[in-house]
Amino acid sequence: MRECSIAANRDDPQDPAADTVFLLVIINNFDKLAAAYDQSLASVVSDVLHRRALSFCGESAGIVRLAAGRFVIVMRWASRFTNVASLADGATAAIGGEPIRFAGAAVLAAISVRVLPPKLVRSDVFGNAASSSRIVEPAREDAAWSLQYRADMAAAVATIDALCEGCLSLAWQPICHASQPERVLYWERLLRVSIEDGPAQSAGVSILAMERLGLIRRMDHWVVNRVISELRSTPEICVGCNISARSAVLDHGWVSVIARLRQNPDVASRLIVEVTETARLPPKVMVRAFVDALRSVGCRIAVDDFGTGNGCRKALTSLRPDFVKIDATFLQRARNDQIGRTRLSQLVRSAARLGSIVVVEGVETLPDAHLAQEVGAGWLQGYLFGEPSCALPRSNCPGDNKCCEALAATDHDVVVAMEDRRRSALGSSIGFRSIWGRIVGSNVMSLTLAFLAGQLVSGQIQPVLDFPRALLAGGVGCCFA
Repeated sequence: MRECSIAANRDDPQDPAADTVFLLVIINNFDKLAAAYDQSLASVVSDVLHRRALSFCGESAGIVRLAAGRFVIVMRWASRFTNVASLADGATAAIGGEPIRFAGAAVLAAISVRVLPPKLVRSDVFGNAASSSRIVEPAREDAAWSLQYRADMAAAVATIDALCEGCLSLAWQPICHASQPERVLYWERLLRVSIEDGPAQSAGVSILAMERLGLIRRMDHWVVNRVISELRSTPEICVGCNISARSAVLDHGWVSVIARLRQNPDVASRLIVEVTETARLPPKVMVRAFVDALRSVGCRIAVDDFGTGNGCRKALTSLRPDFVKIDATFLQRARNDQIGRTRLSQLVRSAARLGSIVVVEGVETLPDAHLAQEVGAGWLQGYLFGEPSCALPRSNCPGDNKCCEALAATDHDVVVAMEDRRRSALGSSIGFRSIWGRIVGSNVMSLTLAFLAGQLVSGQIQPVLDFPRALLAGGVGCCFA
């Protein structure tokens, strides 16, 4: 192992090491791996990640161990990467992308990679890294937690193995108009996994496991990138895909995704990112930066599994969704239960206030469809209109060249919603000056963060985004979680 005395005295501006950057790597689940398995496995994980880091960064790189579960890579010749995002994203995939197998166990490391500011005095680099490291959650050391953690990890490893072996796919399912089922709002892409040549199965259990482990973001990046590629080859359809609420943070992976979408505005306008409510949303400021970045390139946002209880109304408002999808369990309860019916009706009304278009999921029969219509839902999804299928669907846009229903419906309803929000703002107790101050203050902060992010590796690696696109960056050059 090349321990780093390598960069201890390289403060000479004429030194070739001027092309050196420092990558802080944190193993977020180090303590949990030690608690759920044992300390020896956690140590093996750390050693394996060190070796992967050195392999990724090149022969001239070195490692500085800060503490258990965190280290700094001193990396030379970083300018071969075009920007901060490609460096951090590449390092994250190379270091933590594959399972680590030891003594009959297979685990995944949940890592964060942070590019440290290069202009720090070398002697201050590692102190800065240690003080800025994110605190890792303490593990709950009890037998039930350990069993659940191991079961979740086994499911996560199986899913990543399936991804590496090309055994993951995306099925199609339409969202149809309540009274005119031939009208398709958009097609949702649902993750499926095939194991040992068997039929494709829902990956829902594995996704929830990865969400609990803090490993879901890599899968969400893969799904969205896959859908973008499909949209480029099928220009006549609109598509939605799920990401976890835990992924709604503007990290380096999303910067790369947004860069693709910026180059393909027609694709972005037909992509709906569905944020599931199965996990709690990140802090509001982080969610808003994420949503603003997606909207800046033309994407729309949906809230999926609405009503399941992990996203409070205030947090969901920060998403400002274009579509809200009511979780299927509420329709199931409403079939033969007046209380359930009342609850479904309340959710539909609440969803309509959050987003412009409401979808009820889990529609399996005609009585289901009639019930959903009666409580006010305009769009429906479920087996009544088609089971998830691998077959490429018919076009949203028939031969008369009409645009996608999602585009047409949203264009109309967004105008109405914007007018309602304007009236609400003018009629509220918050004065105009206060509202203006918030808007200006928010944008100035976003621009400042973006400018600083672009300067993280000034002179060595090109900024992720130029200053006029500052709102998109929102601090993305700082942390990958």
